[in-house]
Amino acid sequence: MNILGKKNTKLKMAKRMFFPFFIFLFLGFQVQAQSNKPQYWFTYNHIGRFADRWSYGFDLNHRTNGIIPFNSSLSAARVGMNYHSNTGFRITAGYAWFGTFVPQQERIWLHENRLYEQIQYSHSSGKINFTHRIRIEHRWRQLFTDAALDETVVFLTNRYRYLIQLDGPIPRRPDRQTSFRWQVANEFFIHNKEEIGYMLFDQNRTLAGVLISPSKTVSLAVLYQLILQQQPFLKETRAINSFRITLFHQLDFRKRKTIMVEEIPVID
Repeated sequence: MNILGKKNTKLKMAKRMFFPFFIFLFLGFQVQAQSNKPQYWFTYNHIGRFADRWSYGFDLNHRTNGIIPFNSSLSAARVGMNYHSNTGFRITAGYAWFGTFVPQQERIWLHENRLYEQIQYSHSSGKINFTHRIRIEHRWRQLFTDAALDETVVFLTNRYRYLIQLDGPIPRRPDRQTSFRWQVANEFFIHNKEEIGYMLFDQNRTLAGVLISPSKTVSLAVLYQLILQQQPFLKETRAINSFRITLFHQLDFRKRKTIMVEEIPVID
């Protein structure tokens, strides 16, 4: 296959991978709803490798609506165990807690407990890295039962998420140790229960930004994120502009390393 043929093949693959997003984007903007303030997400993501096949991971997440004033909207914590293969696969199972802030109710948090399983696969083509991730979430959600916001109920729903991430190097001077990479990603969410909303696609996220790595163990991701989020109560889809700042911290406690696959930080 010649060079032009290879480029056309990669272009077709990219179109197929992002096709679900464009469908959701088209459907989402048929209803005109915009968030008033951008969101800011601050995340700490930690992975500790203690064996060739095993590692633990956890992340802390806090989201706000605006910086001034600093209006909290959600806090979250997630922990899990990872199994690594030498072929680019990583399998994870874990638990997560999410708390949604409800300002109308004098600092009441709506709690959500999740069990999740996911499989992640990474591969490269030239200098470009590709990551695919499928996550299944079992969500015990606390929601209000009426418009007065005084009674809640907890029920179980399942959600399925698919993420694709691409990243590649940004040229730098040879004498600089800090490395830079660009990152783009798209993730869409699917529910399997009709009472969640009026659309199968609950949410879609598109992200783009840079990854700054001053060392092999620490990286900082600065990303812009466009969220298309279904609002079942209002029967509309909201477009939310958000900015994400994530600190990735990767430690390796292995004394003998037989698997040396370098893992690029993945948007979470």
